[in-house]
Amino acid sequence: MEPRIARRIVRNALLSLFLYALPVLLMFAAFYLTGQRPWAKKTQKAQTAGYRY
Repeated sequence: MEPRIARRIVRNALLSLFLYALPVLLMFAAFYLTGQRPWAKKTQKAQTAGYRY
């Protein structure tokens, strides 16, 4: 394989991984900046049903 083609394949693979991970990274950045922790909240339904965690 030509080195030029190999570099393009690697570059395209890295770009694809970056684009795939970008929304997840932005979500965690937003949680960090706003201080929100949606996984730490109990649901309203569970609270009114009397469940204990």
